[in-house]
Formats: sequence, C-alpha cells, structure tokens
Amino acid sequence: MSTQRARRRILIVAYFYPPLNIIGARRPYALAKWLRRRGHEVTVLTSLQSGHGPDDAGDRLLRARDLLTTRLNWRREGMQAITGQSDAAWTPGANFWGAIFMPDVQLLSWLPFAVGASLRLHRRERFDAVITTSPVESAHGVGLALSRRGVAWVADLRDGWRFEAPREDWPLAVQRRLDAAMERLVVTSADEVVTISEPLAQDLRRRHGIAVETITNGFDPEDASVASTLPAPLDPAKLTLVHTGGLGAERTLRPLLDALARLAREDSSILERVELVLAGAQTTQERAMYAEPELAPFVRHVGFVPRPQAMALQRAADVLVLVTTGVRVGEATGKLFEYLAARRPILVLGAGSAAADIVVEAGAGMTIPVRDVDAAGGALRSILAGGLQPPPPAAVERYAYPALSARYEQVLERAIARRG
Repeated sequence: MSTQRARRRILIVAYFYPPLNIIGARRPYALAKWLRRRGHEVTVLTSLQSGHGPDDAGDRLLRARDLLTTRLNWRREGMQAITGQSDAAWTPGANFWGAIFMPDVQLLSWLPFAVGASLRLHRRERFDAVITTSPVESAHGVGLALSRRGVAWVADLRDGWRFEAPREDWPLAVQRRLDAAMERLVVTSADEVVTISEPLAQDLRRRHGIAVETITNGFDPEDASVASTLPAPLDPAKLTLVHTGGLGAERTLRPLLDALARLAREDSSILERVELVLAGAQTTQERAMYAEPELAPFVRHVGFVPRPQAMALQRAADVLVLVTTGVRVGEATGKLFEYLAARRPILVLGAGSAAADIVVEAGAGMTIPVRDVDAAGGALRSILAGGLQPPPPAAVERYAYPALSARYEQVLERAIARRG
C-alpha cells in the first residue's frame, strides 16, 4: 500500500452476498475483497437471506436478521429454485405483498434490522464511508441513516429505479409518486452516486441534475485459476453454445432455438453438429419450451451448478450466449463480465443495449436483435463458418475488479472530501 493513500474504514451494505449463488452477489463481494487488497478496512453488512459462508467467523461480515428467512416468506420455494437449493422449476411474477411495499418488501423485512446493526457497527468502527448497493433499493436506507451521523455515502445503483426498473411499475399513482420521491431522496442525499452503465447514469443526470459515475460490473481475475482446473462436460465433436444462469420471465432463447430448428430443416446434419448447453435455474415455461420436439434435440440442461463449474463451462464453450430483455438500454448484467473473462466469443441477443455496446467495443463477439429469428439464423451461419473470434486480452482487462476497485477508491475519496 502506498504511504500517500489514506487507510479508510468502509462499510459495504448489500442485500445479496455470497454464499448466495447469484450473479448479483458478486459485485459487493469483489469490491470488499479488492478494496481490502488496496489496504482499507472493509466491513460488510448483508442479510441472513444470503445464507452462511466461511467468512462468517470473522468480525468483518455481519448478516442482519431478515423476516424473509422465517415462515413469513411466502416465496421461499421460488428462491430455493433460483439459487440452486432446489431443482424444481419456478414461476416468475409479481406477488401480493411485493406489489404493496415501496421500494421493495425488504423495507419491512430487513431494513429495520440492517439500520440498527449499521449504527451499532458505526459506534464501534467509526466508518469513513458507506457504500450501499442495490438491488434491493431499500438497502440505501442504511446510507441515509449513516449519512446523518456524518459518514460519507456512496449510493451504488446496479439497476434502474424509476428508469428501466426490472419489475412491473406500481399499480397505483400514489405508489409511483412515493417511489419516485424515495429515489430522489437517495440520489440527491448521497455524496456520490454510481451506476453500472452509461444509459442509467445519463437518466439520473437528466432527471435529477446530479453528477453520476459509471463503474461497470466486472470479473475477478483470480477466479480463472480455479475454473481452469475443473472439467466441462461438453462434446468436442459439436459446436457448443453455452448459456449460464437463469433467464426469468423477460428473457428467452426461443429465437435462437427456432433458428436452429429452421437450419436443421434445411440441413439435417445440424442436429449432430450444434448443441446448446444450459446451466442454471429454469422457469416452468422454459422447461416446456425446451421439451418441444423441434427444439429438444439441441438442448442439454446440466442443472444448477456451482459457480466454479459454470465458469469452467464458459471457458470451454465455442460461443457464449447472452440474452437481454430487449427493452432496457441500460442492461449490462454481471454475467457479461464473467463471459469476457472467459475470453470466448459472445453472441448477444439484445442489439442496442449497454451489454451489446460493451461487447462490440471490446471486439468480443456479435450482437443481434432480441427476438429476430432471421438475425439469429444469420448469426448461426456466421458462427458455423468460423466468423466469431475471441476478444483481444487487452480489451477485457479494464473490466477486472482490481482496476475497477481503484476507480471506486477515487469515488470514495471524493465522497469523504465532500463530507469533510
């Protein structure tokens, strides 16, 4: 550590955190890890909903009580399927209580316990700065509480809130007004605001007149050494397309599968030459689709696998498939950066999204419209002809968390200076 760099006491507040096996848990974990490597004292506050891990024995990780870990959780089975604790299919969609509480039900189930825990931690640690990262948006309530105690606050928004929110809008006008007021309170009260894509940042600048920093999600270069030692159950005789992670209600692989079925009608050898390997949770609708007679021959689902195994699949693939919703231009999920780290060609269903822009800029693959079967067919022909190449190594290094944490450190210093 440089003698000129101040050693800071930092609290990271994140509802999703390992060992919860979802991509949303990786950013706060990586920031904590690499900010510690840069010499800072980092404490993490998360929810019991994220489970228990090997780091729990230390004094730098606190899991606050959460009513969603009790019998009050009406969607426990769905959460177990999404996180791999169950191999059952799950049914996405809104629920009764989730359509009432703004900005999310964790406002009642977790935030009161998290705020109390953060204040106790601050009395002991005297934090210089707090990073609150969403989803869930109610996590920013901890930042509000600590900022009133003089702690510099960075609000980290990984999804849009009122702009391109990854959920249906609130049914009542009064709810929408209250939700908008909550967003405005958070982004105008924080000392610094960070988002993960430029379209999200531009929206906040336009609507609230604030400065916003874009720091994308990223990948941990140390993960590669673990994944490289694991086998990947792929058929070397086939061109293998790989998709890891769940799709949910808004994303679909149907255009790609319909294009494969169309190619197979023109050339039956495609059935023996191409395979789509899927790893992750599935909805009931997806399972039904993958079982359709024309599509089933192309699909092999390996189930919900541990993250290192998923990364081994990514590194062994001929092409990695990334699917966006097609309706959110700010979309650039954490999985994209794991794909970049795998250094395999990427096919993005979602031209015009932030994810597609990153892939194009890095020379990492090809982008097509989300639901265009003709475009998917053209992409498959190009792939079969060897038209996709891996990205240049230098193009992806800017998305490694060591580099991103250095940028985040600058944001923290600005927040501390502003508060000071």
